[in-house]
Amino acid sequence: MAIYSYCNGQESIIKNFIFYSKSLDESRSLTVYFPENFNLENYYNVIICTDGQLINELYKYKLDSIFSNNRISPFVIIGVNSNERIVQNSYLEYRNFEYLENMQSDDSDLNSRFERHLNFFVNEVNEYIKEELNLKINSKFFYGVSNGAAFGVSIAKYYHELFSKYILYSMAGENYKNLKRNHSKYPFFIIRYGNNEAKSLIKNNKKFSKYLTAKRYQHIMKSYKGGHNREDWLNLFIMDIENL
Repeated sequence: MAIYSYCNGQESIIKNFIFYSKSLDESRSLTVYFPENFNLENYYNVIICTDGQLINELYKYKLDSIFSNNRISPFVIIGVNSNERIVQNSYLEYRNFEYLENMQSDDSDLNSRFERHLNFFVNEVNEYIKEELNLKINSKFFYGVSNGAAFGVSIAKYYHELFSKYILYSMAGENYKNLKRNHSKYPFFIIRYGNNEAKSLIKNNKKFSKYLTAKRYQHIMKSYKGGHNREDWLNLFIMDIENL
């Protein structure tokens, strides 16, 4: 397709795509990293992540480094940008209502935001990847941080076959409750939290790990030296994708 004329056989690139979401009744953006020598005829592992605006030139630099050294096969990274607009008369953002279940508001639009965003992320984004990006996919993985990580757990709960592994950093929220399906059908969870994060967040992540252990869901959980910040998450991400 013409949209790939700029990246076939060339250097890696980050490209933004905008499309209309029927579920959310608004335009939304994808930020996509294409590796060096990207070719539509090849199959790629794909990582789809929340808060796609995090995928910037620093991500590109570090991804280029591990791919060029042939440490792992190249990935395509698809970031689904979140809505960081502040809700009127509130300190919360729209992304909070889109990522977290059971958020309460007097506004019916906000109360339905999670369900509509879930449909957008699971169905509309995947349709766009298939119909417009025309990617040939080997395996799909999920990457999310903070509330975006909690949203990933909701996806696993309702659409457990969508991703084979989940990378979840500094999960903020309790979307893991009521995981009901047989443990053998669930994907693998990679959970990490910083030792300098809020005590309530650390406690929640430890509770999540205990819950998964009790239910016999496959996962690993490790802490890291750091806090709730993008630089730490990037360094962890580069490390963890080498083990996917």
